[in-house]
Amino acid sequence: MSTDSIRAWHWPHLALLALLPAYAWTTRHFDATPVLLGWLALNVLLLASAERSNRYRVDWRPQRADLQRDAGVWTMATVADAFAGVFVALLGTRLSSGTPDWPLLLQIPVGACIAEFGSYWLHRLSHGDNWLWRVHLMHHRPSKLNLANALTAHPFNVFYDKLARLLPLVLLGLDGKAIVAISLFQLTQSLITHANVRGRIGWLNYLIGSSELHRLHHSNNPAEAGNFGTALPLWDQLFGSFRYSTSPRQVGVYTPQSYPGEHQLLALLAWPWRR
Repeated sequence: MSTDSIRAWHWPHLALLALLPAYAWTTRHFDATPVLLGWLALNVLLLASAERSNRYRVDWRPQRADLQRDAGVWTMATVADAFAGVFVALLGTRLSSGTPDWPLLLQIPVGACIAEFGSYWLHRLSHGDNWLWRVHLMHHRPSKLNLANALTAHPFNVFYDKLARLLPLVLLGLDGKAIVAISLFQLTQSLITHANVRGRIGWLNYLIGSSELHRLHHSNNPAEAGNFGTALPLWDQLFGSFRYSTSPRQVGVYTPQSYPGEHQLLALLAWPWRR
């Protein structure tokens, strides 16, 4: 059966989104770090199981070389993410405008849109012929999409993307509970959009990011490769980069021969500084 003929709902995605409000509410008095780590573990367990039982493409299953690369990058990304969090906290302490007098249920959707706005434009600029693309290359170099490489990105990419998402929320003074809830949503979206799991979300593609949309972003066909928003498609729709069509035949970079191999981790890390 063609992957484009799949009509079944993407139940892991819908289940995680349905569970997220209850998880955020019950953990609202805990420190952010264990809350995020617990949610990450739950997402990984569910999606890894779904990849085994309901795989989208057999040829996208990670091999040993893929897993070795991705494990190394995840470690570096964790360190970069932690540094970004400390940096944002320090700036927020000095520059925050104070907590806005908004209901928490309003801060979360508004904050999610604001966080995605900065990330959208930074991501879109990263696909130009510039230094940002040389950093962003590592994320697009794999020729398959799966849970293992969902967070595979250059440490600099991780650092500045977190700043783009989190710093505006901190400077606006959003409630910490709202920021954690938004971070939980973004984490799920980052993982689910790369997971090698069969299923669609239909009309919901116009409201939230999905694997259907993000696979097109990774297409090696430039005409298909829009969708620079990962969590939300709002800014893609407003700024003309929204794509919603059949699945791409192949993912990766347009001219792979121009770049280091997808398993050459040291070369990919050094690529931004090579002439």
